[in-house]
Amino acid sequence: MLLVIISKMFRLVLQFLIVGLRPLLGPATCIYTPSCTTFALEQLEDEPLYRAFPAIVRRVLSCISIKPW
Repeated sequence: MLLVIISKMFRLVLQFLIVGLRPLLGPATCIYTPSCTTFALEQLEDEPLYRAFPAIVRRVLSCISIKPW
């Protein structure tokens, strides 16, 4: 039950990032298609949170735009 609540909260945060924050950041600089937030939402639809979360983290950490080097 708790995992379901956490998963729904995570989805809400992702949807806020897509709708609320993405327009403020300007043109997309993401190297992936679909973007990491869209990928995360798709993973959460297909898999439970405990299986989707590692794939989401790997995807975000592999993104070139967040690496300082």
